[in-house]
Amino acid sequence: MSELLDVFIGESRENLESASQELLEIQSSGPASERVDKIFRDLHTIKGSSDLFDIKPLTRLAHAAEDLLDSVRSNEVTYSDDIGDLLLEALDQISIWFDELEVGSQNVEQWKPISTQLSAQLRHFIDPTASSEVDESSATVNNESSIADPQTLSEEHIALNANFGRNADLDLLCKATGPDCYFIQYTPDEGCFFRGEDPINVTVALPGIKAFSIEMPELGEDADIYNCFTSIKALGVASEDEIKQHMAYYEGQYSCVSFSTQALKAACTSKILKCVEAIDDETLNSALNDTDIDQVHASAGLLLASLNFDDSEDDSANRAVLSLLSSIDDLSFLNNEIREDECSGKDTSTNASPEVGNSSANEAYDSKSDASKPKILALHERAMLTQQLALLNSDNYKSEFMFPSIAGLVGNILGAEFENEDALAVAISNALDEETIHAQANDEQAQQTSNDATAEATQPANVLETKEDTAAPVKAERQAVKMLKVDQSKIDYLMDIVGELTVAKNSLPYLAKQAEEEGGSRKLSKQIKAHFSIVNRLTESLQSAVLQIRMVPVSHVFQRYPRLVRDLARKLDKKIELCMQGEDTEFDKNLIESLSEPLIHLLRNSIDHGIESPAERLAAGKPEVGRIDLIATPLDDSVIIEIRDDGKGIDPQKIKLLAFQKGVISETQLENLDDNEALQLIFAAGFSTSEQVSDLSGRGVGMDAVKTMVSQAGGTIEMQSEVGVGSTFKLLLPQTMSVNRVMMFEVNDQMFGVGMDAVVETVKVPTADIQRIRNEHVLVIREKLIPLCDLREALGFEAAEEREEHSILVVSTPQGEFGLIIDKFHEGIDVIQKPLEGVLAGYAHFSGTALLGDGRVLLIINVQEVLAKCL
Repeated sequence: MSELLDVFIGESRENLESASQELLEIQSSGPASERVDKIFRDLHTIKGSSDLFDIKPLTRLAHAAEDLLDSVRSNEVTYSDDIGDLLLEALDQISIWFDELEVGSQNVEQWKPISTQLSAQLRHFIDPTASSEVDESSATVNNESSIADPQTLSEEHIALNANFGRNADLDLLCKATGPDCYFIQYTPDEGCFFRGEDPINVTVALPGIKAFSIEMPELGEDADIYNCFTSIKALGVASEDEIKQHMAYYEGQYSCVSFSTQALKAACTSKILKCVEAIDDETLNSALNDTDIDQVHASAGLLLASLNFDDSEDDSANRAVLSLLSSIDDLSFLNNEIREDECSGKDTSTNASPEVGNSSANEAYDSKSDASKPKILALHERAMLTQQLALLNSDNYKSEFMFPSIAGLVGNILGAEFENEDALAVAISNALDEETIHAQANDEQAQQTSNDATAEATQPANVLETKEDTAAPVKAERQAVKMLKVDQSKIDYLMDIVGELTVAKNSLPYLAKQAEEEGGSRKLSKQIKAHFSIVNRLTESLQSAVLQIRMVPVSHVFQRYPRLVRDLARKLDKKIELCMQGEDTEFDKNLIESLSEPLIHLLRNSIDHGIESPAERLAAGKPEVGRIDLIATPLDDSVIIEIRDDGKGIDPQKIKLLAFQKGVISETQLENLDDNEALQLIFAAGFSTSEQVSDLSGRGVGMDAVKTMVSQAGGTIEMQSEVGVGSTFKLLLPQTMSVNRVMMFEVNDQMFGVGMDAVVETVKVPTADIQRIRNEHVLVIREKLIPLCDLREALGFEAAEEREEHSILVVSTPQGEFGLIIDKFHEGIDVIQKPLEGVLAGYAHFSGTALLGDGRVLLIINVQEVLAKCL
């Protein structure tokens, strides 16, 4: 994937997220104009940027959605939930295409029918009468195209061609090299210049174009001359598919009428015969009557070269007819008309037909036609010519880029062609008399003077300005870019380097100890320790800076869930409101992304199992609309995420019974478990309260997977529920999973660690102080009973010899405080914790590993799992 495409996809995904969020807000609080404007701008950005790539189906769909939103903005279309649903479907489809583009698996041909169908459905809201029902197999783009009967040319087509003059049909027939012709009416939208579009170049580049004309309405004095108000009409020879392909980016801005060359011949027959009669050449007439095509070619070519033609309409028609007859391959349509005339004696005169122009598309404003006639300029035309003259004389003028556009615009106004800048400047100057130029200059000077006076009047009275003071604010207006987008992989790589630096830093105390014990140099040991303090301070600062870079608000993930809740609620025929709090709480980006799936499970659980149907809620005396709260709260170096619902809650007795029936608990546990313990059974593997399997729940792989993923992230999950009131899931998670402070200790001559946030205190107590209650060892510390767990036994080591004193590490868990019996305490240390891999990945006793400065591997204890086995 190219770097430019990568940037486009990344920025467009942000626009998609923003547009989806605003659509959900509109459906809950109404179509506020600022929200509609925001969605319109997001889609406009996607559509405009996609022009850089050959992904026309995506561009077409974004354009259709943009046009619909523009109609909503201008109050031409009333916003409805159906429009919102279809726009969300379009955004989803664009997101799917981005996924394919990202991995390089796109098939643009397969996108076309999807794009066409969705675009037609979107445009149906704009003009229901202009689009028929969409064929599921092949929908057609709603560009108001139509194809004429191949045998006849309707009055509508004759009237359309008449926009170009009486003889346009003859000239077009002379130049027709294919079976299909077209007439296009192209009306660019007002803001096209701001997107870098050039309507004239778009028109000139039309396939098979033979002529075009540009119309500009009379504008008022307050009109914005930077907007586009032109209307362009064009005639040419090409198929409808070729026109659609060329105008794909301008859908909704043009209408195309197609007709066959055969129909054009039939429509021009009477006019051709009339011109042949006017030319009155016996050889040509004889060749036509005998259908001698070679003689017709020779006679018409000789007449075309020998006769003198002027610029009158009759001579123009005769010249076009002779040009046609000198190259035509089939005379059958003329012979049929001649025979019909001989039988019926009807008049061969015909209605006036349009004129196409002479030899090129630019002849719509040929200098021969109107250059000698005086041009009376309208107010807006004088303003435009003055502006173009200023552009020609400006320092920023670039001939290769600006001349074609200026020449085309001025040529349309003056009806002339220009070969170079000098001729163009002279023509503009001649068109603008001195009085007009001076009047406009005076008006501009007066306006500038008025603006300056207004600016001076608004200055504070007590401010004395100098030249230097006046220039200073201008410089201050430019601000340096404060935001820098960096690929996440680069930040992760930087974090890995910080981790290696941390390991290297941790080796310095070992070197100091080695220097003192083995080298006998206490002075060198002190110097190493002094440098260690400096390196430690810098490393901690670097760690903190990198971690802050990786911290993102939880809204980064939360903003996806309103759409999820809305779609699932509709699917289940429930009414649910999602309320989010604490969205500015910051998390490590990798951690919050890993929690996205567990949070989805919990929300689906609340929607499916928790919130009742509207009828059930009303019967229970509750509001018809259920409520789910998603709350993030910072707590020291951790974050608490809560998912609350006001649904029917969970009956612990029912949970115990279902768990017993599924074999999750024994009969003894069924009788002895309290309500809180029963509620925790929903996290057991394979347990589900759903009686029917659906695409939402009931597969028995929900809550146990949530607990596993939360545990892998170093967090815990709790649940509380009250029947008839609702349920609450509480996740306690570390704010970052990169750098952790652990307390090291020793068991059986091996090093282990435990997260410092779980450590309450360390104590050494005589063996006699350890008591035994119900076969469990306990210790009383400051009148508090602390259950004990011997880590030697829990980790499978041999029992230690009898000691007079034991080292106890007191840790905190959601179930209370516990004491871990260890062999020896060591210092705390900062480590980069790595997940377990290979064989060790199956041991739940350990949550990860870290590398020590002396090269040893430190195993991090999973306190919850160890206590579950020990107690």
